[in-house]
This record gives sequence, C-alpha cells and structure tokens, in this order.
Amino acid sequence: MSFVSFGFVFFMIVCLAAYYAVPKKYRYLVLLVASYSFYILAMRRYVLYLIVTTATVYGAGLWIDRIAKQQKAYLKSNKQDLSKEEKKAYKSSMKKRQKTVLVLCLLLNFGVLAFLKYANFVIANVNLFRLRFFGRTDYFGFFDLVLPLGISFYTFQAAGYLIDLYFGKYEAERHFGKFALFVSFFPQIIQGPIGRFPELSETLFEGHDCEFRQLVYGFYQVMWGLFKKLLIADRVASYVGNTIASHRELGGAYILFAIFLYSMQIYGDFSGGIDITIGVSRMFGVRMAKNFDRPFFSKSVAEYWRRWHITLGTWFKDYIFYPLSIAKWTLNLGKWTRTHISETIGKKVPIYVSMFIVWFTTGLWHGAEWRYIVWGLLNFLILAVSTELEPYYDRGYALLHIRQDGKIRKYWQVIRTFTIMSFLRVFDISASVGDACSVIRGVFHNFSDFNSGKIAELGLPPEELRAALFACLAVLGVSLLQRKGSIRDRIMEQKLPVRWVCMAVLVITVIIFGSYGIGYDARDFIYLQF
Repeated sequence: MSFVSFGFVFFMIVCLAAYYAVPKKYRYLVLLVASYSFYILAMRRYVLYLIVTTATVYGAGLWIDRIAKQQKAYLKSNKQDLSKEEKKAYKSSMKKRQKTVLVLCLLLNFGVLAFLKYANFVIANVNLFRLRFFGRTDYFGFFDLVLPLGISFYTFQAAGYLIDLYFGKYEAERHFGKFALFVSFFPQIIQGPIGRFPELSETLFEGHDCEFRQLVYGFYQVMWGLFKKLLIADRVASYVGNTIASHRELGGAYILFAIFLYSMQIYGDFSGGIDITIGVSRMFGVRMAKNFDRPFFSKSVAEYWRRWHITLGTWFKDYIFYPLSIAKWTLNLGKWTRTHISETIGKKVPIYVSMFIVWFTTGLWHGAEWRYIVWGLLNFLILAVSTELEPYYDRGYALLHIRQDGKIRKYWQVIRTFTIMSFLRVFDISASVGDACSVIRGVFHNFSDFNSGKIAELGLPPEELRAALFACLAVLGVSLLQRKGSIRDRIMEQKLPVRWVCMAVLVITVIIFGSYGIGYDARDFIYLQF
C-alpha cells in the first residue's frame, strides 16, 4: 500500500478514528493492529519474518536483562564475602553470557537478512569466478527469494535496541505488544527513519489526546512530503530514466542535466517519504527522529552525510564505526604500522580501516550489486582524501586571498559538494559499474546540442519542466528560510486565516501540479529497494 494512494488515505482515516475512539491505555493496540494490518496487506505471509525478528529480539532482550539483574542481586548479597578479583571474574563471566545471547540473536537476524538479500549475489559471483578461471559452466542454481518489505530498517532498529540493552543503557521492554509496536510501527517500516528505543518509546506507547493543532501540523508535513514526491521526484523520473538508458546517443548536456535532476529526484522521493512518515506519526502524537537537515547546503562530503539519512548514518557510526575503531585488532594493526612504517600513518590506521568497513557495508546495504559497493568505496575514498588534503585547501585559499569564513568559499564548497554527490549518484541509476563510468564519460562530449524539444522527447515536456523547476526553487526557498527555524512552527503561530490560506495554497498546488492523472500509478519510493 503506497503512501501516495487513496487506499492509504482511507487506511489513515480509519486508523485515526479508531485510535482516538478507544480509551488511552488501549491506543497502542490500535497502532499495533494497524501496523500488522498494513504489513499483511503489503506482504501477506512475509509478515512471518517480522514476527521472527520481533520474538527473537524480545526474548534475547529479556534474557540479557535477566542476567544483568542476576549479577546485580548476587553482588549485592555477597558484597562482603567476595574479593575484588572475584567480583571482577564474576562480572566478566556474566558479561560473556550476555554477549553470547547478543551475538546469537544478531547472527540469526542479520543472517536472515543477508541470505535473503545477498545469497543470489554471492552465487552469481561464484558462478562467474568458476567460469572465468576454471571454465566451469555447471552453474550453481539461484534461490527464488523475495525481500520482505522494510526488512533492513526493522532489523537495524531491533538490533540497535538489543545492542544498547547489552551495554546497559536501559532495561528491557517487558510488554511484548509494545515491543512489537516499536519494531513494526507502520509509517516508518517502509524506509525509516530508524528509531532509537528511548526516544521513540516516549511517545509511541503513550495514548495521546486528540489535539487539532497536532493533526494540522502533521497534515502540513504530509502535504509537504507529497509536494516533493509528486512535483519533483515522480515528475522528473521519466526524463532521468530515459536519458541514462540512452546516454550513448545523447550529448553531454542532457546527461549532466539528468544527473543533477536525479539528485533532486532522490531527495524529493526520500525526504518526501520521510516527511509523510513524520507527519502521519505526528497525527497520532508520535514524534519521529529527524532524518534530513538541508543536505544540499553541505560544504563537504562529510557534512553531507551528517545531514542525509541521519538515522542510518548514526546507526553505522554508533554500532559499527566506533566499536571497530577501538577494537583490539584495529588498535594492534595501528600499533604495528606505527612501529614498522610510520607514526603518523599508524595513528590513522584504526580510523581509516573502520571507515573502509563502514562504507563497504553501507554500499552493500544499498543493494546486492557491485555498483553499490563501488559507490560506497568511492565515498570512503573521497572522505579519506579530503581529510588528508584539508591543510592544503586552507593554504590554497590563503594564496588566493579567499577568507576562510567568506561567502565565496562557502558557495564554492556547497557547489563542489553537490556536484560530487550528484556524480556519485550515477551508480544508483546505472545498470552496472561499467554503465556508470560510461554515463560519466558521456557528460564530457557534445555540449552544443541542447534544446527543450529533445528534453520533451526524453519525457519532460516544457510545462512539466517548468513545474519541476518551480518545485525545486520552492524547496530551495523553504530550506533557506528554515535556517531561522521551522516554517511549520512559524505558520502555526500565525492567525487562523493565515494558517488556512497557507494550507489551501499547499493542498491546491499539490492537487493541480502533482504528477498524476488518468491511469496514474504512483511510483514506488526509491528506498524501498534498499
């Protein structure tokens, strides 16, 4: 059931009516039933994967929590009888038991995810290796696999809960129904944001009063998400797809235009979907984590990734990068490098090794194809090189008499970052690594032939182009205004007629200029494939 469908509108009306009709203490049950109904309508029997993740992580969480409480009780009752060494040995043995539970549960859930997502990718590469190096044509067969909806997102969210529990950041959730809702909450299960248990549970389990202000605030954000989805992402999708598919027959200007448009397409699609998620949640009184912070105003690639898909970035940072950077084997590798190669290089080895693994994993998370892996490793390379060249950048700006905090430098950095990220996105929309390289090479050929007629032939007639550019400028304008605070907050502070006029303008704009019509079928959100 797509967010951009009349079916979802009807589903939401029923859910909201039911949520506010029942007593407060049962409202979490309405959300739980709605979440599982949503999932079953979308995936039917594949809901079993969601149930397995929920049940195993819930059980493992209780087990880890019970070990922690057992340890606390034992140490308290034997405080006078145990020596310092005995206490330390006991704590170590109990931590090992907790770790065993944690590792087994994570292996099970990530193992299921890895098998469903990467088994055929591994088989394809093994078959190719056997053919190229041994001439073997007796291929291993492929599995008939379907990737369940949102499995990457709910697996990561549940895993984060369990890891934080292992480190003692909070106690286990003992209510199975509430924990099941945390894992399955329907607005976020499609593409995030990835919630953390302490923050999300604060408003998810509590029954909220029906506040007109919250409903209107959520509706504003839903409509803004639809604005970005329907006026930008869905509108330019045909041109981008057609141009990349036929890039060998086109001039570089058309390809470059498609590359930049795709950056706007994926932003409109993904951030628009997240806006819908946050807006829908807000109507129930549930607060979701922020997932975008004006990423196209970033002055570096590192800053861009702190602003784009924030919850996934922090997940990788907290649960992969930090543990790896202080792991015994990475520290030993750094020590060996300092001793045998260079003190300076040795200090950086744990950081760069951890970054490499994180970006390899990030690329693999986006898809079981080499183009995604290459995309991830290129991000790592750019980040590493940028870090090493930072002192030289400063010297260069000084030689050119460009102030460090001057506007020229900031504008240049923003344009440079947007361009780099746009070209990296070519790997998203190309069929293979080779095709992506071909698209990039094609940018630098034959810029002279560029006209609106050809753009129309590729799927973007003049009126569609004008509407898309208008929408992009509107998003840019809103982003600039948001530097001084939320636009929605400022609108909600205005008098009632102003608020209603703003809402009417937004709704009418989406209805009139949205990319749909007779026979329209809303495109899937891009991040569904990840």
